[in-house]
Amino acid sequence: MPRPYLFEPNHGALGAPFLIMQRLGGSPLFGSRSFPTAFKTFSLGFFSFVRAQARLHKYDSTAAGLREIPHAFPTVAQSAGNEPPLLDRLLNLIADRVEHGPLPGLREALQRINERAPRFRSSPQSIVHMDYHPLNVMVDGVQVTGVIDWVNTDVGDRHLDAAMTAVILSSSALEHPRWMRDNLVGNGLRASFAALYMPLYHAMAPMNFERFRYCQAVAALLRLSMLGMMRARGPEVVGFRPESISEVTPAVVRLLSRYATRKSGASARLDMATPQPA
Repeated sequence: MPRPYLFEPNHGALGAPFLIMQRLGGSPLFGSRSFPTAFKTFSLGFFSFVRAQARLHKYDSTAAGLREIPHAFPTVAQSAGNEPPLLDRLLNLIADRVEHGPLPGLREALQRINERAPRFRSSPQSIVHMDYHPLNVMVDGVQVTGVIDWVNTDVGDRHLDAAMTAVILSSSALEHPRWMRDNLVGNGLRASFAALYMPLYHAMAPMNFERFRYCQAVAALLRLSMLGMMRARGPEVVGFRPESISEVTPAVVRLLSRYATRKSGASARLDMATPQPA
């Protein structure tokens, strides 16, 4: 993680609060360069990418004084010192989005994963990034130099974090470059790296595969509900800039809907109509 040097809470200088942080060497693991260059960088750095995440999940946050870090996924009503586990907070967030989107196409899948939740509620706690993907990991050659974008950081079941990474690797279709679209080449690359990710992570930090498959359904529905809110209420409602709506393409929604349906065992779909103002 890059080291912070200064935080300026005043809006006067740049129109918004800002951080000055350490500049990391290298570049994102995945870039929109030529196909041979991007594929080579991604392939060579993939092992380090997975290893860095596995090391994060093994990190002793209590010894480092990080157990009380602010949680990205809070619960509206809770007793002090009695916060629900991350799984319940994520399910509550999905339910809130389904209700207020509204996102009726996700109700059946949400009901299915809610029914199975009691079996997976209890788990060891780890620091989780919850947005760990190749554009948020900086590499120099084959070495990871830093991880950025920690706004979703929380404490909870590491299987949820690994599942979110698997979801992103499997469903992130990009319009540019062309070879990462929802086409034969793009789908083949996503399938290959998603298939490689799980055994690599498991070799470094053994998983409970039944728990992981369940968490994949939760992570897929969480991400799909976020895209749904961006379409229905605007990106600002979920913390993104207005221009980020361009990333919610039919291809991304289509791939993620298929993934969520397959993992949850129930229909998961979004209405891709024109978004309404918040």
